[in-house]
Parts: sequence; structure tokens; C-alpha cells
Amino acid sequence: MSIEAHTSVVKAWSVHMSFRNFEGGIARHTITLKFKPNGEPLRFAYLHFMKGAAGRESTLGDSSISIALPYEEFRDWLHLLQTEAPLTFTWTVDRTKRKVLGVSLFTGDEPPGEGLSDTDAG
Repeated sequence: MSIEAHTSVVKAWSVHMSFRNFEGGIARHTITLKFKPNGEPLRFAYLHFMKGAAGRESTLGDSSISIALPYEEFRDWLHLLQTEAPLTFTWTVDRTKRKVLGVSLFTGDEPPGEGLSDTDAG
């Protein structure tokens, strides 16, 4: 097993929402993240939010990853993307199996109690 962890800053993002009328109907929300160049090979991450699909879809390419996440978490990820900057994305992969093991999105340092709008703490 060859486990690797990586980090990049989100440069841009987009959302794609779809519904497919097969297998009882599948709603999918996909967030595509594009990263600032930092020497990492990853350029894009495709986060697929589908009911019952968490972890089922997971692929690792030369310049992108794709992973299924719980449908219920879509609004939380979207809220961070809409309201916070800068945002850092991390991903952990098993290179041997070419599988994405986990992803996370986090903000930079925030002053306590700043409210909904960003302010300068200094």
C-alpha cells in the first residue's frame, strides 16, 4: 500500500446538478474544484454528491480525482465555497490501488466571533 496525502488551494469552482431517470432515478450534484498551481499534479477534483453512493465512486487520474460523497453534505461544501476564502483542499490516495481514500476542505485562520462577513483581525 502506498498512501499519500496532498494539499492545494482552491482557485475556482463550479457546480453541476443532474437527474438521471434510471435505477429508480438518481440525483447527482457535482462540485468541480480547480487548483492554484503548486507543484502538485492534481489540477481538478470532482466531488459527486449522491444518495447512498458515499465512497462508491473513487478514481485517481494523472491530473484529477473523483469521489462520491454523502448527498446530505452537498449544502455544507457549497456554503464554504460560497462564503470563505482562501480555501484549502486536501486529498489522501492509495497510489497502489489508484483509489481516493478521503478529501477535506478547510478555511484559513479566522478570528473568533467575526460573524458572517470576513473582517481583518489585525
